[in-house]
Amino acid sequence: MRYELKAALLRAGLRPSDSPAADVIVDGPKGLFLYEVLGADRSTYADLRAGAARLMEIEHLESRAIDHRFLVLSEPPTEGWAAGALRGVFGVGTVWRTADGWEGPDSPIALHLPD
Repeated sequence: MRYELKAALLRAGLRPSDSPAADVIVDGPKGLFLYEVLGADRSTYADLRAGAARLMEIEHLESRAIDHRFLVLSEPPTEGWAAGALRGVFGVGTVWRTADGWEGPDSPIALHLPD
């Protein structure tokens, strides 16, 4: 998933990179983006909540302010309400991979898609 995410960001004209703590980080025209990639079969709310906590920990360790935080999943969240809960409670966006590309309520901003 990490490489697929990086490929999508490269296609959007960005330069994704790793950091000592984060899966992927992008410093682009829309700010500093931080991504945590969850593995296969990690799409329950409990998994997403743990990923959101990890993003908050990484943000605390970064020397720069993070503008956007995203979880990247290999499938839609198990609970349909989970993505909205993560956005509301933690301020973390959610995107997931599909056979046709990417989906999720935060995919346009997370993947730097044209407005």
